[in-house]
Amino acid sequence: MIKSLRTQLVLALCIVVSIVGVVQGLSSYQLSKAGLSALLDLRLEQVASRMRGGLGDALPSIAERGSQPERDIVITIWRVDSDDPFRSTEPSLPLPRDAQSGFSSQTVNGEQWRIYTLRDLERVIQVAQRSSVRHELIEESAVGTLWPILILVPLVCAAVMVVVHFAFRQLNRLGAQVRAIDAAHLQALPTSGVPIELRPFIDSINRMIERLAKSMESERKFISDAAHELRTPLTALQLQADNLQRDIVPGNQERFQELRRGIARSGAMIAQLLRLARADASLQREAMTRVDVSEVVVAAVAEVLPIAMKRNIDIGAEEMASAYVKAIEADLGIAVRNLVSNAIRYTPDGGTVDLRTELRNQMVWIEVIDSGPGIAPDLLPRVFDRFFRANTEIEGSGLGLSIVQAITAKYGGGASLRNRDDGHSGIVASIGFPRVE
Repeated sequence: MIKSLRTQLVLALCIVVSIVGVVQGLSSYQLSKAGLSALLDLRLEQVASRMRGGLGDALPSIAERGSQPERDIVITIWRVDSDDPFRSTEPSLPLPRDAQSGFSSQTVNGEQWRIYTLRDLERVIQVAQRSSVRHELIEESAVGTLWPILILVPLVCAAVMVVVHFAFRQLNRLGAQVRAIDAAHLQALPTSGVPIELRPFIDSINRMIERLAKSMESERKFISDAAHELRTPLTALQLQADNLQRDIVPGNQERFQELRRGIARSGAMIAQLLRLARADASLQREAMTRVDVSEVVVAAVAEVLPIAMKRNIDIGAEEMASAYVKAIEADLGIAVRNLVSNAIRYTPDGGTVDLRTELRNQMVWIEVIDSGPGIAPDLLPRVFDRFFRANTEIEGSGLGLSIVQAITAKYGGGASLRNRDDGHSGIVASIGFPRVE
């Protein structure tokens, strides 16, 4: 079954055009045969009428037998008082003198003839033509009427394809706009200039987009409000723990430190939730500036450098192409820092973390390559899901990559994660942003 609406429409129209062409061709063929047959009969009648006067006496009384071309007509004139032809262009052809007046079809000398017989008081005039010659002339003329149909049907089918293609261009544009809709770009589809048949469909999509936008806005507001409400008591709890540290007896210090680490983890989770809410928020274009990507990368490396040095992780830049993007610098910094922090967290002591920026297809790509254990291939499609952690043995909130993806999508970029394919274990994390001059 053909699933393409365009293909179905083109095939249906071409079939209709072909059927109409065949019917038109057959009717033209039959009309042409009937018309030419009538024209040839008229010719015989006119010749017979001309022979009634002195023109008939101009015919030879004794013509040479077999001298007349086969495709020509034969004329025989009889006198009422004689049984032999008075004049004949082909004496060897014995036309039936007793044929009925007007047109008749007779077999003479084994051939079929079309004969017109004209009778008056003194003469019988007969004009005959071979039926085979008539059929040949009629077929040639009738077949000639089919050529325009044979040429026009393919041309009309080609025109149908072109017209359908142009008619579907608007659908293609709408399809591209629908594909561009995501959590960061929930814009209603335009309805101006849209065909009436598509309006209900587009209105339904716009209502769905509106409901989705409200739902996501409610979710973002809930996450932001919850994070703000939780941050204050967690901060107070952290201060109280700091104040209590000197009063904790040595025997309880280990459990107390575990409590502090739990409070710190909760605080980090709240901070990530706030970043996620900001990443999901609508883009404020008036706050966008021209950002130097290399400066953002250097700042991100400088922030984690003490941790890397403490764990003897070699962190550096392989290749740093000079490039600029149009963005809010804080968003770009959060995305790069999350990738670098993840790489440091999952890279074992003494490992390496390399960064590089490349320009590809008008996009600036920032790559972070670590020497960690990598990720199981079946888990790679889920790494950008919220709260998903590929390695539960290492502390984390499971929101870092979700924040990265939300930020890149907001700017029309992209994010990807893959295992290294250069013979070493580890991950290659990439984010891309549209480049500006």
